Amino acid sequence: MEYRQLGKSGLRVSKLCIGTMVGFTSQNYEEAKRVIEFGIDNGINFIDTADCYIESEEVVGKILKETGKRDKVILATKFGWYMGEGANDYGASLKHIIESCEASLKRLKTDYIDLYIVHVVDANTPMEETLYALDKLVRDGKVRYIGTSKHPTYLILEGIFISEKYGWARFISEQPPYNILDRSIENELIPMCIKYGIGITPFFPLAAGILSGKYRKGVKIEEGRYAKRDMEKDEKFRQSIEVVEKLIPVAENRGIPLAEFSLAWLMDRPGITSVILGARKLDYLISGLKACDIKLTEEELKKVDEIVPPGTYVYPYYEESIWRPSRMFYSSEARRIKRTGAYIPDNKTGSDRKAGYE
Repeated sequence: MEYRQLGKSGLRVSKLCIGTMVGFTSQNYEEAKRVIEFGIDNGINFIDTADCYIESEEVVGKILKETGKRDKVILATKFGWYMGEGANDYGASLKHIIESCEASLKRLKTDYIDLYIVHVVDANTPMEETLYALDKLVRDGKVRYIGTSKHPTYLILEGIFISEKYGWARFISEQPPYNILDRSIENELIPMCIKYGIGITPFFPLAAGILSGKYRKGVKIEEGRYAKRDMEKDEKFRQSIEVVEKLIPVAENRGIPLAEFSLAWLMDRPGITSVILGARKLDYLISGLKACDIKLTEEELKKVDEIVPPGTYVYPYYEESIWRPSRMFYSSEARRIKRTGAYIPDNKTGSDRKAGYE
């Protein structure tokens, strides 16, 4: 396993990270345990979860305690998503951060979090307040490093400049969507992260399963995020499948599945530290581990560029996760809601949400 420095820090993480958003539940406990144990035994030292992933934190914490492998991993978790209907049950305020950290520590059955991540943008809370709270957690020994997820470049830079001004803990990572179908972050985010020492740990490496190769023209799929999509009505999905049909021969010529080809491509992109693979089944993790040993040729990389040119996208994951919520917040309607203190952009769906009251 290859280990890489996470941003401008001394922290070293495996280039494959176990993502636990789906499948890490009490009902799927034994499989989740097999995934984590197998991953650690095969060199993975990086696990990603979040407080809003239903039972994920509790299951991960229980597995690490039972196996005695807590000290073998870099454990990342996130805060900021909706954890209730109350006015302060979300966001990046001092109050919510401190309370969220305590709750996550309890669920994870640990006394420290290696990497604590701001899950979504909270444009209502000043960045100074967020970083003050995170720095306090670092100084108290409850958190060791901090990062962001789904944040636009200007907010990450604002955070860096504020940390430097006050001598506070500094963001060392960003977690954006990135895959062959959406190369948007190559235009601005990647160059910025390289310049300022921010490690990139992308999610959706297989485009929520589209790049697994199971979705094909004329093939009916019963299980999966896009199983019921109508290609005739969903133009973006149809275009994505057309790309898949072009990529599969490239992967087959190499003698590997499209999923492993896509992961190998992502792992070697400039600025990428570790790829977060949603591994709810052991087979998925085994495939990801195989990808760690694959080095694509210049000719193969060139073919990918011809199919999806650098900086472009077929399916706009980055647009939907980052820019649409950002634009929404600064719209006239959002500014009106902002003054009530009740608005936060919904980075998952891109739609307005209010915290249980007007």
